[in-house]
Amino acid sequence: MRSLKNILVVLGDDRDDAGYVLEKAALLASGSGAAVHAVRVVYEGIADLSATAIDSAAQLKTFILEAEETVTEELVEPARRRLPALETATLWNPRHWEGVLHAAQQTEADLIVKGASRHSRFGDIVRTPDDWNLLRCAAVPVMLVKPQVWVKDPVIVCALDAFDPAHDALNEALLREAEALTQVLGGSLHLVVAYPLFERWVGELGSLRDYDDLKQEIEKEIRARVVALTGKLGVSYARLYADEGRPDTVIGVLAGELDAELVVVGTHARQGLRGVLMGNTSERLVYELATDVVTVHADDAS
Repeated sequence: MRSLKNILVVLGDDRDDAGYVLEKAALLASGSGAAVHAVRVVYEGIADLSATAIDSAAQLKTFILEAEETVTEELVEPARRRLPALETATLWNPRHWEGVLHAAQQTEADLIVKGASRHSRFGDIVRTPDDWNLLRCAAVPVMLVKPQVWVKDPVIVCALDAFDPAHDALNEALLREAEALTQVLGGSLHLVVAYPLFERWVGELGSLRDYDDLKQEIEKEIRARVVALTGKLGVSYARLYADEGRPDTVIGVLAGELDAELVVVGTHARQGLRGVLMGNTSERLVYELATDVVTVHADDAS
């Protein structure tokens, strides 16, 4: 099982958001013995400065940081009873996600916990460049959480890709992360594999019986591969689901049916226009699911 030693909590400016993010981090810490660190990344844009203005700018930056450090302490104060050893840092960085990654490196974080960004007026989950970059560039798993409280003995869903051998290392990382969270939270682990839709092609080539046989063969192969992988890692699970359809749809439906608390998925560093237009399955799930989502980067498998 993957060990959890350091948890990095990302704080925003909202006291309520800080409360539920820290509460979930505290639950993870109590079950694993991990240390918890909290970081706020702040920045106030300062125009291009002349040489004579540099001293004034430095003083302004110092003043702002001192004020923001006070805000950070106010945000974490209600959690001090549960997290008396909580360490905090307020960092200055124009790119919020870069500041978070720097803090993760400095604290040797095994997991980053952050509230899913919400629209300040409507409370809806929104897609932000900071979240995109954090999911794609973090060297450790990222847990994006929402306000609902975790139930006792939660259901945790782990999504695997059992078709491409190139994903074997990522699948192992996903299983280790999901098992660790299941052990820490005392829940049950369920695995899901989505496979492509074949009906429109098979329908032109054979009978419905051929299509049903093909599905059975595919699901049999999936189960054999997953059993081999989990046996190799010593990971136990409650049930494996192999369903036909788009991964985000299959995972979303199953998470709803099981009333899952956490969904663990893999993500890739898809950049450029392709990333903007298509996104990753994990990124779509973050905004579409009511559950919390843990993303494991492909590089986490190395």
